[in-house]
Amino acid sequence: MSDSHTFTTADGRTVTIRPIRADDDAPLLVDLWQNLSDRTKRLRFHAFPRHLPPDEQLKRAVEMTHLMPGRDAALVAAATVDGSETIVGVARLSRSVIDKSVAEAAVVVRDDFQKVGLGTHLLQSLDVVAKGMGITKYEAWVLSENKPVIDIINKFGYPTEMETSHGETHVLLDIFGNDEAA
Repeated sequence: MSDSHTFTTADGRTVTIRPIRADDDAPLLVDLWQNLSDRTKRLRFHAFPRHLPPDEQLKRAVEMTHLMPGRDAALVAAATVDGSETIVGVARLSRSVIDKSVAEAAVVVRDDFQKVGLGTHLLQSLDVVAKGMGITKYEAWVLSENKPVIDIINKFGYPTEMETSHGETHVLLDIFGNDEAA
């Protein structure tokens, strides 16, 4: 996966974009989860357990740091907050078992780091990783009310198919369709 790089948000904060680290990042992912608003959790995860015991949070976070090589990839946005490294965003992809050129993609950004270009930058960084893996399309399921994510998808200018049903939009995004957009 790609090396680390820094990104400066629109409001001047510096974050490091880097591959997720197995096990080491698990406590930081728990902290990220605990610092997401219920609204952000619902928009990203659609349905989520409101009260997970701490040991279950850590168990799930450890699972999220263990990627299947060639199938999964994840980047984190890490920033120094209150003197400690903190994960403030995550971009993940998981290759489809049916069509290896398609991967489900997802991004989540901590509320206090939203609307400053970080989600867009994480997705652009994930594009580089995906293309290196031979992935040509992303698919995602987005709550129809999640206008910021739909706007980010449209901003890229990639050929996109969207179909909405029951409040959820299925998106198929051709990441090779318009290389000039990214």
